[in-house]
Amino acid sequence: MNRILLIAAVIISALSFASCSDDAPSQLIWEFANYDNKEITAVYAPDYVNQVQIVAKPDYSGNITLKCTNYTSLSFKANNADGSFKSISTGCTVTKVNDNTLKISFSPIEDAGAEGVYDTFYVEGISGKNMNSTNISIGRISNEKQN
Repeated sequence: MNRILLIAAVIISALSFASCSDDAPSQLIWEFANYDNKEITAVYAPDYVNQVQIVAKPDYSGNITLKCTNYTSLSFKANNADGSFKSISTGCTVTKVNDNTLKISFSPIEDAGAEGVYDTFYVEGISGKNMNSTNISIGRISNEKQN
């Protein structure tokens, strides 16, 4: 009888500790759309520092759309007067499509070098009282390196 009470006490304690977890806001969850998957590789990896990694070939010209599915409003630090983020080294421009959707537009670049070229930008998400962020890495890697 004492053994059953002890087991019950341990289970109740474990459940109460689990329910008292930090109310940390959830990570931004991303969906990718409207892109050529033969020219662009897009990965959402929430366990990494750069949670979103997008890689395009240096000669690629086109777009990819990123939609945040769990935050209603996104913001990022623009470096252009039109409110966009432009990376000269990677030949891309990031713009807001609507409150929770971004578009990354690629233009061809001359040379990605032997190791490729990379840039990172930081996106913040807000939904009610919850706030969180994502690092998005953009790379340009030559055709030989992607295979």
